[in-house]
Amino acid sequence: MSVQTRAMHIGRSDASRKVVTYRSGHFTGFVPSRKNKDMVQYESILERDYIQLLESDPDVLKYSEQPKALRWSDGVQNYKTTFDFVVTRRDGTKYLVEVKPLAKVIKYKLNELYGYARAAAIAKGYSDLELWTDREIRAMPRLGNAELIVSSETGFREQAFELALFTAIASMRRHADRATIRELRAASKLGTAAYWQIIRMVARGQLIPADATAPLDDRAILMFGGERICA
Repeated sequence: MSVQTRAMHIGRSDASRKVVTYRSGHFTGFVPSRKNKDMVQYESILERDYIQLLESDPDVLKYSEQPKALRWSDGVQNYKTTFDFVVTRRDGTKYLVEVKPLAKVIKYKLNELYGYARAAAIAKGYSDLELWTDREIRAMPRLGNAELIVSSETGFREQAFELALFTAIASMRRHADRATIRELRAASKLGTAAYWQIIRMVARGQLIPADATAPLDDRAILMFGGERICA
């Protein structure tokens, strides 16, 4: 039994385990979440990086840190663990997430130990318990793409830029269902403003990367997002 590591108005956080921000050797703090419209706590830079992946994932509806503690047993010892996150996807599934350095997972065999916790989580109605390490979270270009998407998404919307891209896409989709970023930039005639407007559309799910493992550079292929393109 084991858990596989996964390579796959602003207010205060209501986490069940308060994050301590003054411990020596720990990088802790808060970041704003556009998905949650709230402040999210993190206990490490690794957790902060994982939050970037959640914020940029169009299939993630919402998430919260430090959910209610889970009671579980490995058959020898009983545990009560507050995992790092609970994530809700757009299809309604909800799962727990633990973020750990890979070295610690290997040293303490946490992938095996958390297999028992996963069984308890499923029994409690969660769809899964995922274990994420720095190996998966910091895989490139995924993290770099996520940081681009998160940094591009603001409340400001330039209607003239949006209209130029919508018009270009409407013309292009008569012949294809996708285009490269270079092709979109050229067709929009927006010059230097085109790239960030395209990335904002990726953030909103209006343009969808055909290959999630490819960098969001001029060669990246983006699929047109159906009805959402006009949202």
